[in-house]
Amino acid sequence: MITQDAFTRGLNLIGIILQKMNGLHKRRVKAIQEILMLFLSFRGRINFEQMGRQGLLCEKSYRLHFEKDFDWALFNSELIATTCSPELCIGFDPSYISKSGKHTPGLGYYFSGVAGTYKRGLEIGNLAVIDVGQNTAYHLKSTTTPSQVSRSKMKEEGTTLIDHYVKTILESKEVMLNISSILVVDGYFAKRKFIDGITKGAEVEVICRLRDDANLQYLYKGKRKEGKGRPKKYDGKVNVKSIDKRRAKLVEQTDKYRLYEIVVNSVGLKRNIKLSYVEFIDKNGETKVTKLLFSTNCDRSGSQILKYYRARFQMEFLFRDAKQYTGLENCQARSEKKLDFHFNASLTSVNVAKGILRDEMNIHQSMSYSISDLKTRFQNYKLMKRIFSIFGFDHKLIKIDSNYDDILNFGAIAA
Repeated sequence: MITQDAFTRGLNLIGIILQKMNGLHKRRVKAIQEILMLFLSFRGRINFEQMGRQGLLCEKSYRLHFEKDFDWALFNSELIATTCSPELCIGFDPSYISKSGKHTPGLGYYFSGVAGTYKRGLEIGNLAVIDVGQNTAYHLKSTTTPSQVSRSKMKEEGTTLIDHYVKTILESKEVMLNISSILVVDGYFAKRKFIDGITKGAEVEVICRLRDDANLQYLYKGKRKEGKGRPKKYDGKVNVKSIDKRRAKLVEQTDKYRLYEIVVNSVGLKRNIKLSYVEFIDKNGETKVTKLLFSTNCDRSGSQILKYYRARFQMEFLFRDAKQYTGLENCQARSEKKLDFHFNASLTSVNVAKGILRDEMNIHQSMSYSISDLKTRFQNYKLMKRIFSIFGFDHKLIKIDSNYDDILNFGAIAA
């Protein structure tokens, strides 16, 4: 239940975190507080002109603050430390951002999962912290993906888009490793260049999905042959449509799936991996479809691999909330720094909303939340404050009235 001081709690939450960050002067701290809370209480599209109208600063001040660097990974890691449960993993996922114009840096054609095709716009590579206990995701840091023109130059230099993704992740490895050493990504990243780049660049375990036609081999566990010659290492190709149940171990079975685990060798990745083989079944127990999940940590249990990979989907809700409620796709700037600041501020404001809603809740407890209702209450709060200022009402006395909370909840769906 959101009380009438939720806006103040949000300001205090942001202020406490900013005080822990060195090198920020008072004016910058107040600006960051104002920007994040404005993202959560904004009516209409979030751009500089509208921010100047509805915020406490002028339009030029917002433009100048958006151009300055800010350590979003550190800010969000501090917020996560006070809000999340101990069972965490890191997720990485690119997201398509709709953007028009001709001169925006990074503009190009990127794959949109919603449209199921490539669309013109921008793409951000997003690092998030996935709280498995709470079953939700928190933003950590996002970086804009290079455009086709930039990637053509990268190709001439011998680097690829996978190298860019690896570099993006490793740039935040110190903050990331302080939170978790498990990185969860989707099947696109089941490439040797990505897996080797991450595991060699940092002591990170990667959990991912394999292609349905992945080339796998059983490990030979029989008696070693005496004499000359290389010892036998592998014992035949894995039939990924029907794994050998005599070799794999059944670790979990429900009315929806059967889960097997086994250590195998991946020919494409050139390493041994822990395979979590999932058979999804119908009402009669017949296999409908199979999925291949894996971890680079061969000691990881198959159940945990499935659990962490499923939790990765919470990142999609993070993108959804930011696009629907905190203006992720609203930025009209053409500066790379301003765009980067806007994307991170939009996603971080979703974190702040979750922090406010989780106030005084058990960190292990999952919850359902509505950012829409929170925005409605904040909008009512700012409008009420404006009316009080115009008519010269005493704010403290008005808040004692029980009708005050009813006005703040006006229009909220779950009020």
